[in-house]
Amino acid sequence: MLILAFACKDDPSVTPPTEAELRTEILTAGNGTWNIPASDGVLLGEGVNTIDIGELFQNFSITFTTTGYTTTGTTPVWARSGTWSFVDNSGTKFRRNDNIEVTIVDISANTVKLTLQWNETTYEDGRNKSLAGLHTFTFNK
Repeated sequence: MLILAFACKDDPSVTPPTEAELRTEILTAGNGTWNIPASDGVLLGEGVNTIDIGELFQNFSITFTTTGYTTTGTTPVWARSGTWSFVDNSGTKFRRNDNIEVTIVDISANTVKLTLQWNETTYEDGRNKSLAGLHTFTFNK
C-alpha cells in the first residue's frame, strides 16, 4: 500500500504566527506563572548605578493569561491584577491597563526579562527604598 502526502509550504491560507502571538504562548505556557529568582531578580537603575532591590519583591510572582495578569507578594510597581496587550505585532512591548509600557528584553521557555519605568518614590526614604527609575525584572519558570 502506497500513501502519498503533499504539503504546500506556500499555502496562502496558512498564516504564520506573529512575534506577539509566539511570545504570548511563551508567557502563558504551563500555568503562566513566573517567579523572581533568589538573587538579581529585580534591579533598579542602569549601568554602574544599578542596585539590587530584590528584597522589596520577596515571594513575588506573576501569572500571565492571554489578556491579563495576577501577582503575589507585595510591590507598588505591579498591581495585584490587571490587563495587558502588545503595542504591536513585534511582541517587544506590552501596555498594562495603568498605561505603563513594559519592554520584553529577553524571553525563552524558562526565563523572561522585563523592564519598565516607574516614576513614583512612595515606598520609604533613602536610595535603596525609593522605587522611581528603570526596573529590570528577571523571572524564571
